[in-house]
Amino acid sequence: MIRLVRAELFKLRTTRMYLGLLLAATGLVVLVTSLQFALGDDSSLTIEGAATVVETEADLRSVLDVSGVAALFTLILGATALTGEHRHRTIATTFLLTPARSRVVAAKVVGYTIAGGAFGVVVEAAALVVAVGWLAASGGPIPFGTTVLAGLALTPVATGLAAGFGVGIGAVIPNQLAAALAAFGWVMLAEQLLGGVVPEVALWLPFRGAGSAITGQNPDMGAAAGAALFLVYIIIIVGAGIQVTRRRDIA
Repeated sequence: MIRLVRAELFKLRTTRMYLGLLLAATGLVVLVTSLQFALGDDSSLTIEGAATVVETEADLRSVLDVSGVAALFTLILGATALTGEHRHRTIATTFLLTPARSRVVAAKVVGYTIAGGAFGVVVEAAALVVAVGWLAASGGPIPFGTTVLAGLALTPVATGLAAGFGVGIGAVIPNQLAAALAAFGWVMLAEQLLGGVVPEVALWLPFRGAGSAITGQNPDMGAAAGAALFLVYIIIIVGAGIQVTRRRDIA
């Protein structure tokens, strides 16, 4: 299994998909973080979550909370783990080298979860550099403390689990575009609609509930409980994906 996980990490290091998504997510986070400071003092032109003044650790943690953006990117990344092999017709070779398809799927889940965590570290570091640089340039206080550090540490957990969940989606839906659209639609449409119609149920969903709990945005659930719930969802979707993968004919 360790050999398979190393192979997956090597594939990620040598493909442009990972780097492209990482650069796109980092650029978006830098832009959004900068806008929060740039527009924060303008009451006529503000964005949701913009802090007018960053004075407390809670203010800084709110500005640095980029887990939602980063997790969406790693979710889509995970969705390409198996679908990319179907698209480029390398899946047959992969399964010939490792006939136990469940081991291949499991290795991809572990590998992409690790890669998703590293993704979160880079994106959070970019947001932190922008925030600290902006505050230092403006002469304002930099309220960096344990709560901010906790937020920085928990974002990679959320992005890593999102990537693992994405692998499960890709195992169920072999078409790369369809899997990516399904992943995006679930987070941006299905969970948002459920949040508006049945808010008490939405708090227990993978991203709006468990993912938010990991980063401290769900007051009804702690970070550990959120991570545990997210793992349950990953086990369910990956289990379904393994069953589909075992029964699927490979051309």
